[in-house]
Amino acid sequence: MKALIVNLNLAIDKTARVSAFRPGRVYRFTDTMTQPGGKGVNVARVLKELGCTPVIAGFVSGYNGRWIEDNLPGDHFPSLLVRYEGGESRVCYSIVDAHGVSMDFNEEGPPVPPEAQDLLLEKIAVKAGAFRVAAVCGRGSMGIKKGFYTRLTRELKKAGCFTAFDTSGAALMEGIRAGADLVKINKSEFEEVFGHGLSRPAILKVFSEYSPRGLQTLIVTNGRHSTLAVSRSGSWTAKPVQLKRVVSPVGAGDSFMACFINGFMKGAAFETNLKLATACAASDCLTLGAGYICRGEAETFAESVKIKKL
Repeated sequence: MKALIVNLNLAIDKTARVSAFRPGRVYRFTDTMTQPGGKGVNVARVLKELGCTPVIAGFVSGYNGRWIEDNLPGDHFPSLLVRYEGGESRVCYSIVDAHGVSMDFNEEGPPVPPEAQDLLLEKIAVKAGAFRVAAVCGRGSMGIKKGFYTRLTRELKKAGCFTAFDTSGAALMEGIRAGADLVKINKSEFEEVFGHGLSRPAILKVFSEYSPRGLQTLIVTNGRHSTLAVSRSGSWTAKPVQLKRVVSPVGAGDSFMACFINGFMKGAAFETNLKLATACAASDCLTLGAGYICRGEAETFAESVKIKKL
């Protein structure tokens, strides 16, 4: 099975582990990872672990962009990239301490010229029919024109792709108004975009407003608290796995997204899918680096995930 992962603002991700954070100290890292990154790349890693073939679409620029271009094939990720001149693709740093607390330092990346945006949309329109699912993930690049995500969503839907969004702000609103099928966001993103505190009545209100436009599923994760999910057949809570230790929480939401869309492609029942997605997020928390899970561990965790239909 093939899935298109749209990650516009691709990055070089650097993850390092320290014993503890102390202001003013100089840290010399001995346990580090450097890899192509961005939320969509994290999603792609998990999909590959689950037996799917993800294709990554996005922008690259400068020497950093060349490094990303050269290293995605090393991770066995086919790509659909547009290179442009003017600046360097961003670098994102995650520093994780011994207690699993992380601090993230993320560059924005350079503005993307309009002609590069049009070219990527053209490439996606040509290739979209080859994919059953398309996932639009992560923070948008600077300079993205108003209406870009609207056009992107409509092209994907026209090609018959089940279209999932894990973004925020204006990008999310364009996608949901243009007919996104699935939205998976976290509590802070939900409250920022929709202006409601997270609650069952609030999520039901948002779902009822946008389901006539095509929205089939809305999922809001909430860290260690229960996830709220609503679809056209009902609403649920999913209680996360209680872990005795956490190596790093970075990427847990991306693993959730990957597992959920993988389950959709395989025809899994909603509750089964919600359980496994919750379990994949927990498995990611036990690894250094985003988008790394143990499939067997996730399947074991899924047995203990408590799902409640409301």
